[in-house]
Amino acid sequence: MNPKLFWLITAILLVSISRAEAQQPKKSPTKVYRIGILTQPGKADEHLAVKGLRAGLAEAGYVEGKNLQLDVPNVKDYDEVRSIAKSYVDNKVDIIVTESGTASGIAMELTKEIPIVFIWGVTDPVESGLIKSLAHPEKNITGITNDAGADVWGKRLELFKELVPSLRRLAVLYNSRGENPSHAERLAVIRKLAPALHITLDEKPEKSRSDIDHSVGLISKANSDGIFVICSGLFNQSYDGIVSRALHEKLPTWGCASEGNSREGFLAFYVPNIYENGRRGSLYLDKILKGMMPAEIPVEQPRDFEFLINLKTAKQIGLTIPPNVLARADRVIR
Repeated sequence: MNPKLFWLITAILLVSISRAEAQQPKKSPTKVYRIGILTQPGKADEHLAVKGLRAGLAEAGYVEGKNLQLDVPNVKDYDEVRSIAKSYVDNKVDIIVTESGTASGIAMELTKEIPIVFIWGVTDPVESGLIKSLAHPEKNITGITNDAGADVWGKRLELFKELVPSLRRLAVLYNSRGENPSHAERLAVIRKLAPALHITLDEKPEKSRSDIDHSVGLISKANSDGIFVICSGLFNQSYDGIVSRALHEKLPTWGCASEGNSREGFLAFYVPNIYENGRRGSLYLDKILKGMMPAEIPVEQPRDFEFLINLKTAKQIGLTIPPNVLARADRVIR
């Protein structure tokens, strides 16, 4: 073959190959979504809401380390929440997921652009000022509440009185830090209802773990007929101490749907499904990552509540549960 013809054919082939490669669609790199979780104090990886969220995200096709980066820091105390939230804002994560009313409020203070989704710990986001209405949040935050409003606390107090008809003096522990208005709303419901139930409240405002330890140490059979905790993440690391004191003093204690307690030692609960809240929260993240704005996604409330009675605890403190109340329990711990 003529050398000139050979090189001409070679050049034509090379040009054709280059053009063909240029026309091939280029594979775009997999988008990695960054989600920052802002929890209440405790080991976040063990939180039921976080476990539910992870399961839901996996069901929706998000794989950690592939198309999802999930930051789940353990929070020592509430003073650490703000610095973690600020780091998420500075790093411009795609979504901030919150697991307490306090964390939600702090996140809202720090950003009006990054979407925020609460999956637990927010009782009444309208009264708390987080959103305009459940149907139309109108802000960069939405999610699933952990209760059906402050009024459910009245139902809890009524159930406690039915469980313990002799209840007259009640030690009430509540979060008084002031960062989450819903704690004051819950207390207001309890205050209003207590006289009708012939209950005198011994209010114990708490701002730290040391405050809680001090208050609990003063509760005894001599000054109380029971302990009622207005639930908050503030108490997560103190539930063991509260239960220990209550059992020692033979006092019934109303329990909380906490991420950090095993429900051992509490007499009763009226609680939503925490894991399911987190799993349903993943649907919110999926919608936002696919382009929806938080302001367009209605806030939901828990769908299922359970009334649980711990007969083991009742036996330990020498309490007989009225049969008609026991029959109403959704689940009995024996």
